[in-house]
Amino acid sequence: MLERYKISSFFIFLLSTVFLIFSLYFLSIGNFFLFLSPLFFLIFFLSIFNYKYLFFLIVFLTPFSVSLTDLGIPILNTEMAFPTEPLLFGLLFLTTFKISNQFFLFKSIFKNPIVTCVFFYLLSILITSITSSIPSVSFKVLISRLWYIFPLLFLGISLFKEEKNIKNFILLYTIPLCLVILYTTFRHINFSFDKESAHYMMSPFFNDHTSYGTMIAFFFPFLITIFFSKTTSFFLRFLLFSMLLIFLIGFVLSFSRAAWISLLFAFIFVCILKLKFDFKWLIIIFFTTLSLLFLFQNSILERLESNRQDSSDNLLEHVQSLSNISTDASNMERINRWKCALRMFEEKPIFGWGPGTYQFQYGRFQLSTDRTIISTNHGDVGNAHSEYLSVLSESGIIGFISFLTLLSVVFIRAIKLYYKSQNSYHQNYLLAIIGALTSYFIHGFFNNFLDTDKASVGIWCVIAMVIAIDLFSQKKQSESSSFS
Repeated sequence: MLERYKISSFFIFLLSTVFLIFSLYFLSIGNFFLFLSPLFFLIFFLSIFNYKYLFFLIVFLTPFSVSLTDLGIPILNTEMAFPTEPLLFGLLFLTTFKISNQFFLFKSIFKNPIVTCVFFYLLSILITSITSSIPSVSFKVLISRLWYIFPLLFLGISLFKEEKNIKNFILLYTIPLCLVILYTTFRHINFSFDKESAHYMMSPFFNDHTSYGTMIAFFFPFLITIFFSKTTSFFLRFLLFSMLLIFLIGFVLSFSRAAWISLLFAFIFVCILKLKFDFKWLIIIFFTTLSLLFLFQNSILERLESNRQDSSDNLLEHVQSLSNISTDASNMERINRWKCALRMFEEKPIFGWGPGTYQFQYGRFQLSTDRTIISTNHGDVGNAHSEYLSVLSESGIIGFISFLTLLSVVFIRAIKLYYKSQNSYHQNYLLAIIGALTSYFIHGFFNNFLDTDKASVGIWCVIAMVIAIDLFSQKKQSESSSFS
C-alpha cells in the first residue's frame, strides 16, 4: 500500500514538474493557451463519467463561441469555432465508441426514417466530395458535418427521451444567447441604433446580423412554449418573460429583414396547424401556392422591379426594401449569387462542384450586368446566400434531392406526430419545433448557416427531439397494443 502511494506521488510530482516547465516556456513567448489545459482535462474526465455534461456544456458555450481566426490562431486555414467545434470533434469519437460498444441501445434509432435520410444526406456529401473540384475543401466540410450530426443527433436522441432535457437544452442555449443580445445592444447604443452598425455589433460571437437574427427567431417559439407551460414555476416564468423582452429587442435591432419575414410565416403556419386542418389540405395549399408563384412569376417580377425603397434605419421602410431588386445593393448582390449558383449547377448538374467550393468557384460565373457595388472583382468571398442553391451548386442534383428529402421527412413526421400525439407536453414542443424549423428553412431561401456551429447545434438538436418523440410514441403504441 505504501509502495503504491509512493509511486502515485512520484507520478503526480513528475506531471506537475512537466506542466510547470511548459507553463514557464509558453509564458516566456507570450502564449497563454497552455493554461487552458486543466479545463480540457476536466472536460475530458467529465465526458468519460457522463457524456451528458459535455453535451450540455457544448450547448451552453455555442452562443459564446468565436472563430479561431478572430483569435489569431487559424488551424489549417480552416474557420473553426472555438471552443465548440474542438469539443464536438472530441464528442464525435466518444459517440462512435458508445454506438459501437452499446449498439443495442441505438438499434431502434437506426430504424427511424429521419435517421435513414440523414445517412443518405451524408452519403451524398461523401460522393460529391470524392468528385469535388477541390477535394481538400470538400472533405473538411464532410468532417465538420460528421462532428455536428453524429454527436448532436445520436446523443441528443438519447437525452431528449427525458422530457426535462428538452427544457434544459432550450435554457442552456437561450440564457447565454440573451447575454450576447445584451452585449450587442449595449454596443449598439453608442451608434444610436443605426442600421449600418447593426451589421457588426454582435461580433465576435456572430459573423453578421443575419445569422444573429436567425437564431433569435429560431428560439422564440421554444421560449413562448415554456413560458405558457402549466408546469413552469413562477420564478422561471418571470425569467422567461425577461428573456422574451431581451429577445424581442435583439430581434428588432438585428435589422435582419429575412429573419422578420421568416418568423412571421412560421407564426402563420403554426396557427394553421393549431386549428388542426386536415393534413392533405396543407399539402394542397403548399403546392397550390407554388403553382401560383410559377404562373404569375412575370407579374411578380415586374412588381418587385418597381420597388425603389432601399434599406433604411426606419423599420417600416427597411421591411419594404425586402422586395427591392432594382436599387438595393444587398438584394441585388444576393440575386447575383443565386444566378451564379444556378450557372454552376448547369455546368455540373449531377455531382456539383463539391461541398464548400462555392466561394472559390462562383467568381467566373458572375456577369458584368449582375455585379453590384458590393461584389468582389474575383468573386472569391462569401456564399450562395441560400441553403438550397448552395447544395444544388456544390452537390448537384444528388445532394439537392437528399437535402430536400431529409427536410420533407422531418416536417411530415413532426406534423403527423403533432396531429396524432395524446401527450400535451409533446404536442406543445412539437408545435414549437415546427415553428422553429419553419422560420429557419424559410430564411434558408435567403441565407445559409448550416456550416456554422450556431445554427447546426440548434437544427440538429431539434431534429433529434423529433426523433426522440417519435420513438417515444412508437413505444407507447406497441405497449398499448400488447395490452389490448
